[in-house]
Amino acid sequence: MDAYNGEQEEEEFSSSKDADLSNRLKDIPQDRLVEEIIALWDEVNNLEFELIKNKNNDIPKKYSTEKDRSIIADYEEKIRVADIKIARLEKQLHNEKIRRESLDLDVEKIKKLELENTNLLKNEEELMILIMDMERHIEKLVDSIKEK
Repeated sequence: MDAYNGEQEEEEFSSSKDADLSNRLKDIPQDRLVEEIIALWDEVNNLEFELIKNKNNDIPKKYSTEKDRSIIADYEEKIRVADIKIARLEKQLHNEKIRRESLDLDVEKIKKLELENTNLLKNEEELMILIMDMERHIEKLVDSIKEK
């Protein structure tokens, strides 16, 4: 069985396939992604349990046949693939959490700016009313000066 290599895993995350998968996962609810990870963990645990059970049942045989070795290799490969899937989904879940937190911050900023804009528009309206009122007073003063 090949040893797990963290650098190879990082290269897999940076591939275009992972980017495509990441884009597709953006629309999937976070709860569903968590359920997927839990399901994969359960699958890995079941595979590991089966592997241990088969090893314990066949200890007297010492796996002398090629068939037994291939069964073990098959289970080990399934576990390795499941571990990679779990790691990928965990990373995507983490990225999705970060993206959603960022989105929440952006929504808060937008609300704050909208409130500020509303206040500025209200202030502008009040100032326009004040200017119009002052213009009327100026006209009255001009008219009164002309009459005298």
